[in-house]
Amino acid sequence: MLHGFMGTSEVHFIDQIKYFDSNFELILLDLPGHGNSKESASENYFEDTLEWLITQIKINGKGYILGLSLGASLAIHIAQREPELVKGIILTGYSPHIPDKLKAIMENQYNYFINIEKNDKEISAHFQDLHGEKWFDTLKKVLYTMTFYYPSVSDKELGRLKPPTLVLNGSNDIHEVEAATYIKDR
Repeated sequence: MLHGFMGTSEVHFIDQIKYFDSNFELILLDLPGHGNSKESASENYFEDTLEWLITQIKINGKGYILGLSLGASLAIHIAQREPELVKGIILTGYSPHIPDKLKAIMENQYNYFINIEKNDKEISAHFQDLHGEKWFDTLKKVLYTMTFYYPSVSDKELGRLKPPTLVLNGSNDIHEVEAATYIKDR
């Protein structure tokens, strides 16, 4: 289970853990810089995290990956790079690319979160409690990557994706509906 931006697997998947825990072996990984992870967030966050996750899967064995947002981006890239390690992927809150109409929103979100200590003291205190002193460094590195260097997946790459893939996006945000349809069509 791979959580999203500034979360942890236990926080983001609390309901799924309760449901699946009695019948499946669950491996809850806090991504580098998040929660209880001993790994720090690096400047090359996405690529270094991808390599770290591939190593973790090799240690723990082949399985299904459930990824939320950031975790979904990582899951699909693992499935592309090392398909033999993946039985299937479940993606939620995912898009293979940032639509042009959302780029300005993403940049506004970036500016808001970079100033989160000033913009929302309650959220910054929550991040401090969840991640400790490393929280702001992690926030900067992940947010920068996902805003300005989003790890897109091309049509050709989607067409070559081997592991079974289930996309569970919400229906309230049209870009999530469009992303699910887009992936299916490829």
